[in-house]
Amino acid sequence: MKPIEIIDVDVSYGAKKILEAITFHAVRGEILGIVGPNGSGKTTLLKAMSRVVARDNGEIRLDEQGLDTLGHRELARRIAVVPQDISIGFDYTVRDVVMMGRHPHIGRFASETARDLEICDRAMRLANVADLAEASVHDISGGERQRVLIARALAQEPKILLLDEATSNLDISHQIEILNIIRGLTGTITVISVFHDLNLAAYYCDRLIMLKEKRVVAVGEPRYVLTRENLNAVYGIDTLVKTHPLTGRPYILPVYGRAAKDRLYENVHVVCGGGTGSDLLYALREAGFRVSTGVLNVFDTDYATATALGIPCVTEAPFAAISPGTREDLAQCIDAAYTVVVTAMPIGQGNIENIRILEDYPDKPVILLNSGGNCPFPDYTGGEAEAIVRRLLDRGAIPVERIEEVLQALTSRA
Repeated sequence: MKPIEIIDVDVSYGAKKILEAITFHAVRGEILGIVGPNGSGKTTLLKAMSRVVARDNGEIRLDEQGLDTLGHRELARRIAVVPQDISIGFDYTVRDVVMMGRHPHIGRFASETARDLEICDRAMRLANVADLAEASVHDISGGERQRVLIARALAQEPKILLLDEATSNLDISHQIEILNIIRGLTGTITVISVFHDLNLAAYYCDRLIMLKEKRVVAVGEPRYVLTRENLNAVYGIDTLVKTHPLTGRPYILPVYGRAAKDRLYENVHVVCGGGTGSDLLYALREAGFRVSTGVLNVFDTDYATATALGIPCVTEAPFAAISPGTREDLAQCIDAAYTVVVTAMPIGQGNIENIRILEDYPDKPVILLNSGGNCPFPDYTGGEAEAIVRRLLDRGAIPVERIEEVLQALTSRA
């Protein structure tokens, strides 16, 4: 049984269509995130699910029961909403606000019972506001008020919790605190939340719905929804999408002010590996350089970065030495490059050809990143790699410590 199912829903405000043919469902106990640019209909979708706005067409079902068949009290027992606006007009105590969540369960002329008080106390503990029970909501911080609203929603004992960018006005520490609380609820409550921050959505959500111009354009796990292609199509920006080394979830780096199409004024070949070149590749593309890289094996982090950025990369099979054919491809990249940048990569007999080949180009400018004047990488070749680097330095290779210095050296040559 699906806790909530949305089927071909349309919503309009007057003559303006806001949502069109929206169809998806939530899985019991999951966190389902809704993402998309401003004006794509994210908040309206939540309002439709909580019956705050009327639908033009389509159906919304809760546990296979039509949303429109439920009375207001029964609907409030099943769905709780935490809004983005955290203002509370009257000078209530925290306990008073949380107790408001029990109204759907208390008769019109009845008073709260011992069980209602127990449920409120539990909700305050879950939301980490129990110590604020007697405080005025006007005397606590924004993050604390947001936790109070979560506690009020939990006091409703809902099956579905809807959040409308409930952390967007908070600093990052409070955002993480609240999202950790929400994640701790899953298993008993299905959470559907609008997210502005895509990286938070990628980490906390089991699945995502991506909206653009009234419609669903993608649904699925974050790694399948938050792709470079989708982000470009929906948000109109170029991004670098990486896999976080600790969480295994995608994280997004916008390519701020990228001007590669307009300023391809110099070709650069990057010798890297083991993740040592990813940030440099990103910076070079952002600065407008035409870049190539390699030789890299297809499991290397730098290869994943180059692929995500659309950078040509000479590749070799994992654990294989650079073959004569691959060396020819490498030579073509170096021939086309005005400058070669070597990063602080580990090097052994399998990839030493990446720098050995540079001795065939005595007039080619070389920049050694993170070198400090010495061998810029762990040398597993018995000293051959260090000897090559020293010869490159002797003939005029430029040692630098930071990516900014690489960019400075390149632009000074342009």
